[in-house]
Amino acid sequence: MKKILLATDGSEHSFKAVDEAIKLAKAVGAEVTALSVVHDIVVYGGYESVYFDSESLAKAAEEILRKTKDTFQQAGIEAKTILGKGNAAEVINTTADEGDFDLIVMGSRGLGGINRLLLGSVSGRVANTSKASVLIVK
Repeated sequence: MKKILLATDGSEHSFKAVDEAIKLAKAVGAEVTALSVVHDIVVYGGYESVYFDSESLAKAAEEILRKTKDTFQQAGIEAKTILGKGNAAEVINTTADEGDFDLIVMGSRGLGGINRLLLGSVSGRVANTSKASVLIVK
């Protein structure tokens, strides 16, 4: 195993995935890239809709990536970061394929709530559709 892709959304489970990725990277000397995906979400309700703008979501994702990178640095590992945009499962799988990653590490549950209701389980979709091996951390 040479390359690990860590998918993170800032949730508790994704930070547990960071810990596992650190252990794996140290054990096998793998290169690590952290990926956070911004997905525009529109919630329709009657005549009005609520739109979560991508600029705010991108800023939040950049902060998550910064914290993740800092955590790796504190563990003595240099991690790259990628900010993706689109459907999370698709972006994760495309990034893994294009980057020739050996393993995707991610949390079992993301931020949940309305995102999970609207988008379904990202970890489940990645596990079922990825060409790379997937480690889902609880």
